[in-house]
Amino acid sequence: MSLHSQTIDSFELARASRQIDGWVNVADLLRLSSLLADSSGALHYRVTGVADVEGEPGAQLQLTGLLRLTCQRCNEPLEFQLDRAVLFRFMASEEALNALPIEEDEIDAVVGSRMMNVRDWIEDEAMLSLPLVARHDECLAAHSTQDFDPVKVANPFAALSAMRDARNDDKSKT
Repeated sequence: MSLHSQTIDSFELARASRQIDGWVNVADLLRLSSLLADSSGALHYRVTGVADVEGEPGAQLQLTGLLRLTCQRCNEPLEFQLDRAVLFRFMASEEALNALPIEEDEIDAVVGSRMMNVRDWIEDEAMLSLPLVARHDECLAAHSTQDFDPVKVANPFAALSAMRDARNDDKSKT
């Protein structure tokens, strides 16, 4: 089954501890591609159905791949190694999801579905993995010694200063 059309029953995936894995071309992930310098390459994904620590249905999603971003300092290409592993809990409804206490925890709760689109899920998680501001650790633009010749701009108050000095000179002569 092609990833373009692959939907899963998230609850059955968790119940049966099924695993699906494969590759998806970055160019096929249009929302993600629009954020990148180029859409070459592919992402490897692995989705493994699990029950979380409380016995609730869930899945472990792992994504790896090389994405090409644009450095925000120098506008040169920047390679970003995507390596994301996220544990999800599948909730039966939006109401059940909203009833969960807000906690900082290692499990992301989402509404599960009998027709969950795997490609969209992978794309969402890849986008969430991108840095807010992409930049090289050692960016050439930050250390560049470009020829910088600032234009000398006359002080706009120089004329007033000259008038004041002339007035003070006139006062001292009298």
